[in-house]
Amino acid sequence: MRTGIISDLHVDLNDSTPGEERILNALLRVLSSRKLELLIVAGDVANDYRRTLRCLQALEAQAGVRCLFVPGNHDLWNPSGAAVKDSGAPAPAGPALPPGWNAWDSHQALQDFTGNLARGPVELPGGWVVIGDTGWYDYRFGDPAYTTEEFDRMRFEKRLWWDKVNARWGRPTLEVNEHFLEKLARQLQANAGRKIVLVTHVVPIPELTVQPPNRMWRYLNAFLGSPRYGELALEHSVAYAVCGHVHYRRQLERGGTRFICSCLGYASEWADPRELEQEVSDSLAVIDLQDRR
Repeated sequence: MRTGIISDLHVDLNDSTPGEERILNALLRVLSSRKLELLIVAGDVANDYRRTLRCLQALEAQAGVRCLFVPGNHDLWNPSGAAVKDSGAPAPAGPALPPGWNAWDSHQALQDFTGNLARGPVELPGGWVVIGDTGWYDYRFGDPAYTTEEFDRMRFEKRLWWDKVNARWGRPTLEVNEHFLEKLARQLQANAGRKIVLVTHVVPIPELTVQPPNRMWRYLNAFLGSPRYGELALEHSVAYAVCGHVHYRRQLERGGTRFICSCLGYASEWADPRELEQEVSDSLAVIDLQDRR
């Protein structure tokens, strides 16, 4: 099964004109040229779960390709209030969310998309199964010289990690990470011996964090993921471990598992923001699930 992998579309931040949908349209053109049978989107479609849902539904309907997805941290943000505005996101197009709305509510609402892997594993032809969810971070990729309390503040000098105010879970960060780890571990165990694609938004191995880290990233790497997701992938002989979040386009092999991070990222990070379709094409990794084990 010819499968495309992409993440971090950030359609609201990258579409300079409201309603233009230029990221979606560029991706549709690239998908048409690649002749894919499946697309995996590893999170961060938009800063508002409603925009994320609309984009995913339009993508699947117009591309004629089945789409699987895990929510990213931005998809779970609460788009109401000054915090998102200050972080550079556009104002939400729809009405404000109900009082008390949090990341769990967005995570649940995103399950209206039938391809959301948070609903459960998806079986594919040829004995393959795709397992995934957002995942979170446990600070282990950060410099151990910092304490848990220092990481909990999510602030390096004047730089705030915006999940602190926009992804409100109502429970400690490390508990959120444990929730996703335990859920994925159960699903992997239940599918032992099968050919597995594991998808998280967060980073599972240190090689995919910012390396070598400068002084700021020795702190901020803490919020990129957890090595325990990589350990799960290796323990269960996962064929492919897919992630996003860090805006890299890298692949590497470890212990029989191919780790793939294939992000579109922000326009400010592209080689040439005028070459949108080329950037989308470059960020789309393609694998053939029939080629492995």
